[in-house]
Amino acid sequence: MKRFQFESIRLMSHRDGRARKIHFHPTSTLVVGRNHTGKSSLIKTLFRTLGARPQGGLTEWDENTVSIVDFSVGGVRYSALHQQGHRALFSADGELLTAANNHGEWTRAFTQALGLNLVLTDKNAATVSADANCFFLPFYINQDGSWQSTWDTFVGLKQFRAPVGPILEYFSGIKPPAYYSLSAERTLLQRAVDELERERRALERTKARFQESGSQRTPKVNPDNFQAEVGELTQEVSVLNAEQEKVREKLVREQEALEGIENQIRAANAALETYAKDSTYMRQEPREALVCPTCNAEHEESFLELLDYAEDARVLRELVSQLHISANKLREQAVQTRARLSELKSSYNRVAEILATRRGELTFSDVVNSIGAENAIRSFDDESAKLKGEIDSKLGTLQDMDRTLKELTSAARSKEILTEFRAAYAAALVKLNLHPLDTSRLRLTSRPDLSGSSGPRSILAYYAAIWTVCLGKHGSFAVPLVIDSPNQQGQDDINLPKVLQFLANDLPVGAQVIVSTEMETDNKFAQTIELTDPYKLLREDEFSEVASSIEPMLSTMYGIFDGASSSSERG
Repeated sequence: MKRFQFESIRLMSHRDGRARKIHFHPTSTLVVGRNHTGKSSLIKTLFRTLGARPQGGLTEWDENTVSIVDFSVGGVRYSALHQQGHRALFSADGELLTAANNHGEWTRAFTQALGLNLVLTDKNAATVSADANCFFLPFYINQDGSWQSTWDTFVGLKQFRAPVGPILEYFSGIKPPAYYSLSAERTLLQRAVDELERERRALERTKARFQESGSQRTPKVNPDNFQAEVGELTQEVSVLNAEQEKVREKLVREQEALEGIENQIRAANAALETYAKDSTYMRQEPREALVCPTCNAEHEESFLELLDYAEDARVLRELVSQLHISANKLREQAVQTRARLSELKSSYNRVAEILATRRGELTFSDVVNSIGAENAIRSFDDESAKLKGEIDSKLGTLQDMDRTLKELTSAARSKEILTEFRAAYAAALVKLNLHPLDTSRLRLTSRPDLSGSSGPRSILAYYAAIWTVCLGKHGSFAVPLVIDSPNQQGQDDINLPKVLQFLANDLPVGAQVIVSTEMETDNKFAQTIELTDPYKLLREDEFSEVASSIEPMLSTMYGIFDGASSSSERG
């Protein structure tokens, strides 16, 4: 079983001049704070940074906040950086592994680091890779959406068609990662067999036509038809050439627009560099008075002037972020335009080559007639036998794969996992002061739907049973269990302590547990983080230290985007 673990999170807001770094204990962390102190903002930002989209907004939150989550997978440490949809993945020694400015690119990088090979079906019935939303779904109870009877933990799940069942089967081991790896190999092999079959059928049809033609193989070309074909090809070449010119003009306009935006980005970055130097100078004490080089007037600096200067820099940073977004859209348009131009060029070259061949009066029959009919038939038979041999070999491998896939999803394996799930569910119901329930027919997707204060406790019992099998004998990943605000639906002074005791003592052994709650508890957690100030999760006194660790990584990420922009312009 591969272990995923949260190590720390760093947050920085240029707008507010505040930042914070929080470490998570390997076993259990309790985040305590009253309403609006930032518990949910902290938890949600963990998942947002890694590419998931939890339900619920962040109150009084700077959307331009930079976040870095330090985590490990199978003992290998990484750092994920995020700002306004731009993400980057770094190794433990600070090496940039990838930078992405859209969800698809980030999903490929993140799932590769995880070794996540789960595939799902999207709304268009196409096969797609699971993303961060899917990875964290069974392990995160979001206060906005998870304490009810439906799976509304993440917004991003709506892109998939019925994803919950396959996700739970994957992490519980009913359909483990090995199943999906082998299934992917089988799909590729089946496609290869299908292609060979098509090639063999086409060969047999060609052979049959060749044999039927008999003595009629000598071609009879009608001069009028031949001349008409040449005329049609000439017209098609002209049309393709005109369309190429239009697409080239469109590409030039897109590149000019992109160059304008890049110039703005460079100008803004240059201004920010000047600001950084000037800001450092203006904060040095003591120094000589500021003297105007033109009129020799001395000026006193004020705190408000410093604030105005910092505000200008914040606006510039936000401008740079928005310009990057606009530039990325133009790059995508330019890539599509280049692809269209390349397609047109290929079509033009193909038609031009055919036209040249026709004008040179070279036909397939000239080649066939140069080969004896007997040799041609023998060549057809030899090639057909070769294809059949390849097909038979691959069919044998497919049969072996099918046997292995059947073993990986055997009824005995599924029964063992479901039995463990049902037993854990029944035990959790008792510990959470709920009425016993017949669990003998429940499936992994049998999410409870109870009203009143019993509802959230039954949801917690259900999740606990899911966690038991996911972190059990057949589980594929040990993922942190994150529970946000368990005091739901007015838990009384009897049941709320039972809930907190259950979270502290009765979750699977070895799991990393992170709980956020409004009230302190006597139950022992390895680490307690107290949040005290409303709407001030981040701190001014941590800004300098945290910023010094974030800024170099941020510059590296945007340097990649700037470099991609320059390469795009040269292309």
